[in-house]
Amino acid sequence: YGSTNLYLLLSESKSSLTGEALSVPLPGSPSESGPVLDVAWMPNASKLAAFCVISGKMPAMASLHNGSTAEPTFLFGNAHRNTIVWSDHGRFVTLGGFGNLAGGMDFYDKNKLKPIPQFDPVTGADLGSTGNKASCAVGYGWSPSSRYFMVSTTTPRMNVDNGVRLYKYNGLEVRDESIVTWDNAKFGPGLLLAAEFVPASSEVYPDRAQSPPPKRSEGEAPAVADGGGGAVVAPPSAYVPPPGRYVPPGARKSGSGMSLADKMRKEREGNAVGATKLFKGAIAKMSSTGKKLPVGMAPDNEGKSKSALRKERQRLAKEKMELAEREEKERKEREEKERIAAAAGDPVKRSKKLNKTLKQIKDLKAKDPSTLNDDQKNKIAMEEGILKELAELKVS
Repeated sequence: YGSTNLYLLLSESKSSLTGEALSVPLPGSPSESGPVLDVAWMPNASKLAAFCVISGKMPAMASLHNGSTAEPTFLFGNAHRNTIVWSDHGRFVTLGGFGNLAGGMDFYDKNKLKPIPQFDPVTGADLGSTGNKASCAVGYGWSPSSRYFMVSTTTPRMNVDNGVRLYKYNGLEVRDESIVTWDNAKFGPGLLLAAEFVPASSEVYPDRAQSPPPKRSEGEAPAVADGGGGAVVAPPSAYVPPPGRYVPPGARKSGSGMSLADKMRKEREGNAVGATKLFKGAIAKMSSTGKKLPVGMAPDNEGKSKSALRKERQRLAKEKMELAEREEKERKEREEKERIAAAAGDPVKRSKKLNKTLKQIKDLKAKDPSTLNDDQKNKIAMEEGILKELAELKVS
């Protein structure tokens, strides 16, 4: 109860384990487990079967798994994403944060297991691989050529900012009017109901790899992205303080603000894992924080669910109680054997010792019972057994 699980059902034609179901190992700690947000198979049947999973609490972990063994082979890392969209050829995959999320998108090359870099189409400047953002996304999908990704905002789900935005396979928004021939300003509330690519057979378009970046002109200053989703501006010659409150130099970088919200976000996402290629059994060697453990060190919970951990604690407590009872029983048996042996060896000496103990018991019984400790109470409880033993000794 309360745990999240994902299973891979095996068919006879794909595996020798006919009729069985494999539990898909989800990266992360059971103590931080969350829902499985999305699962999507790689659509190209001519390639090795694989599927992608987004699971856990935000920022969620996205992982790539082998389609036959369910073992994870690559971690895309933690991010605010809840949607997986594969291109038709299975080469590119988009991880999006749609619905109630801000609309962030990451574009990956499945063959290279790396984020797809972005280059300015004019200058050839490297803009990094930060993806892009498509807020208020309702519809989305790849073109049959796997070269474009489309996001639409449609009615009745959204009645404002209706329109269609087109992105290249690397996440750069397409603004070329020869390609984007529609005007989003004309899509008022209630006018744009849906937007889809015209489907085509997989044989129509070849499976193309990433295009090489355009060559940069000699002596041209490198350009940088302005953070708005594709626009390129020249870097400033000197720092120009922005209008508003003063921000210390150490907090001017993105994500290093001094506000309470920035500090809480940094604390919440401090254990985030970046893109990581995995090998067989690598998930079992990761701790609850997602960091690799030293060689020979066991993981905290070994990937067990909350219910399994609770049952294990109950089992250990029961074993501990049984061990204590067994040790107490063995102690009493040992004392009884010692008593019998002592009585057989020297009855007079044993009788004197028992009478001394009876005297101590008599003194204890004269005291206030509330002032006695557990050992004294146990000694008083031994009185009947001592009298019985004295009668057996028959010493006058």
